[in-house]
Amino acid sequence: MLALPKRLTRALANASLAELEELAGRWTARLWSEDGDEMTDDDLLAVLQKVARLAASAVHTGGGLYSWSL
Repeated sequence: MLALPKRLTRALANASLAELEELAGRWTARLWSEDGDEMTDDDLLAVLQKVARLAASAVHTGGGLYSWSL
């Protein structure tokens, strides 16, 4: 499990659509430059928007944002 830093959680919670679009673009470019492929079928902007909504909820309730994978 990974706890996202509070500063990152607040930044995601307060990010505008334009900022999320820019981040998704940089993320896609990085995947392309490192692997020569996007390596995902996910809509990265949609993923970031969902994570930003979770971050906003975490900030609003005083909680944290966590990530884990199996």
